[in-house]
Amino acid sequence: MTAEQREQFDRFPSNLTRGLLLTEGRLSRALPNLANALRSSGLDPKVREGAILRIASLCDSAYEWMQHEEQALKSGWTRAELDQIEAGDFAQLPEPFPALFRFVDECVAHTRVSNEAFSQVRNALSDRDIATLVLLVGHYMMVARFIATLEIELDDEPDDWATEH
Repeated sequence: MTAEQREQFDRFPSNLTRGLLLTEGRLSRALPNLANALRSSGLDPKVREGAILRIASLCDSAYEWMQHEEQALKSGWTRAELDQIEAGDFAQLPEPFPALFRFVDECVAHTRVSNEAFSQVRNALSDRDIATLVLLVGHYMMVARFIATLEIELDDEPDDWATEH
């Protein structure tokens, strides 16, 4: 590794980073830079982590689930609620999460969400948060595809998320 690559790996010593370092420098930094921006955005951590786990479930991404499960618990989700998120059973979740996860589901499945899904999530989130959520969905879909296509193995343990990546 070059000194720059070593620095990047040391920030997030993971199999995902090893895969990213296969790309050109600017590209290898793009994914972690967007992840850092999403983590520091004004989007409620419970919304963010719940959405990431829903995307992980929809994209069959054990890697993303493993990396974010503990963060979701720390943000206020219960183990039972995580099971419901994974199963797509939102009926028992508190408001506004059923609408939020329907929005995420549609965003993953289609280029544009339905007017109904948009209207429902707009009752719960600001325009800024909706725009951030759409970027979050796209980012974690991209990560899931990168991991699956390159067959990136799970890390031994999740990151502690103590520093930016």
